[in-house]
Amino acid sequence: MKRRPSTCRAVPRCSRLWLSLHLGLGLAWIALLSSRAPAASGFGATAPQVFVMLLLAGWLPSLALAAWQMKHRRWRFLIGSDLLAAAGLVLLACTAYLPLFFFNVVWFLPLALLPRGVLSEMLVRLLPDRRL
Repeated sequence: MKRRPSTCRAVPRCSRLWLSLHLGLGLAWIALLSSRAPAASGFGATAPQVFVMLLLAGWLPSLALAAWQMKHRRWRFLIGSDLLAAAGLVLLACTAYLPLFFFNVVWFLPLALLPRGVLSEMLVRLLPDRRL
C-alpha cells in the first residue's frame, strides 16, 4: 500500500521568522513610541497608558493583518495591505475618537504609518540563507 504524502499544514520556518519579525517590529515600535510619552500624568496619557492603548487597539488587531500578509508575501500585496491598514487606523483615529485626537489618539498615527509587512519582507530577504 502506497502512503500518501503528509497533508500537515504546519507553518514553514521562513514564515514563522517573517511573522516574528512583523509582530516584533510592531512591539518595538510601540515601545519606542511609548517611551516618548510624558512620564508625569499631566496633560495627555503617560507612557504606560500609551503602551497599553497602542498594544490593545493598534497591535492586537494587526495580528489578522500579519497572518494574511504571511500567506500573501508578494510586494504589491504587502504594499497595498500596509497602505490599507494604515488608512484604516488613521481613519479610525481621526473619526471615531475625535474628542481625544489631540490628547491620546495622536499616538496611533506613527504606529499606523509603519509599513511592517514591507519591512519584514525586506529583513527576511536580507538575512543570509540558512536553509529556513
